[in-house]
Amino acid sequence: MMPPPKPRRHTSMGYRTTTALPQPLCTRAADFRPELNRRYIVKNLLWPGEVGMIAGAPGLGKTTIVAALAAHVSQGRNFGGLSVKNAVVIYYAAEDPHGVLCRAFPYASNPSFATAPFYVVHGAPDLTDPSCVAKITAFCEAKKAEHHSDRVLIVFDTLNRCIGDADENSSSSMGAVVGNAGRIAHAADASVLFVHHVGSGNSDRPRGSSALEGNLDLLCMLNKAPESETKKVVFLTAKKQKNAQEIGAVPFEVTSHRIGFDDDGEAVSVPVARPMEPRAVAKIACPANKNKKPLSKADARKEDVLRLMKEFAAQNPATVVQATAVGAGCGAAFSEVRDNPDSLRKAVKRALEGLVADGRIEEVDGGYRSSPPAVSEPGVVIE
Repeated sequence: MMPPPKPRRHTSMGYRTTTALPQPLCTRAADFRPELNRRYIVKNLLWPGEVGMIAGAPGLGKTTIVAALAAHVSQGRNFGGLSVKNAVVIYYAAEDPHGVLCRAFPYASNPSFATAPFYVVHGAPDLTDPSCVAKITAFCEAKKAEHHSDRVLIVFDTLNRCIGDADENSSSSMGAVVGNAGRIAHAADASVLFVHHVGSGNSDRPRGSSALEGNLDLLCMLNKAPESETKKVVFLTAKKQKNAQEIGAVPFEVTSHRIGFDDDGEAVSVPVARPMEPRAVAKIACPANKNKKPLSKADARKEDVLRLMKEFAAQNPATVVQATAVGAGCGAAFSEVRDNPDSLRKAVKRALEGLVADGRIEEVDGGYRSSPPAVSEPGVVIE
């Protein structure tokens, strides 16, 4: 019997040395502590660093629902009973950019949406190409820096248009696609979401290779509710949630939104998805996070308002913003008071006054400004 091979050795300066093998990244289990306040984009649905998918049959409103979700994320507005944090949205509309913009318009046309970081990219990246990882990551990092955000949601709509000439039935090709999406998710600290179709013979799973479902962190299916005479209702159901508390089905009404009349006097509408009555979501009581103390409610609101003031200043440093405009554009930190106009007004006022006291913004003629303009520019008042 042959003896096992000895380590390769070489002689250097008269000494015999052993070539060191690279060590894998590892964590000792006894040193690990789970995060109690895990960062999320949509709680129990979309997490930074993970790859998910929403799949459904044609005609159910996949893009309509995802565009509505993206609009809520870009403003930090709760969605279908789920808590949402502000994030930059990069939407690769590989199939129909105009259609995505139309479906986002019912939300984007609201004045409070003026500074929302929602970008629709015209074109299809090839996710089978490893070089796309660095390119997409760099673009996302630039937009995060531009909008002073630490979260980003990346949507690829649809999957089939973002895989070049690859076959979606090939396990190796789809494994590579999901692998590259995962690398983007980790490099950009992003939540990546695919929009995809179901098979013609099986509406309970995504079309193509089983490697898709097996490698995803999240899989949501769209299913039509029983027929209604007056409404088209679609349920979003999480079939697979890798690291999250289970959520129930989220109902949407997919309807039309009138945007005006054309030159012939006929009404013009665009599709829109509206979350229906928020569900009762069970909350699990958790002890305080001893690893990192979360921001107090007051500090979180000040940071949210400061983010918005920086957005206005990026458009024009001389911009003076009224408190009402801040209230209309503020994000997730104000979710619990948004439905009460008086409580929202008071909470925004306290945040603004706190930022003035901290010297982070200034009060000008009854309004507020992020900082004195570096150059002389005409004043703009946003009410």
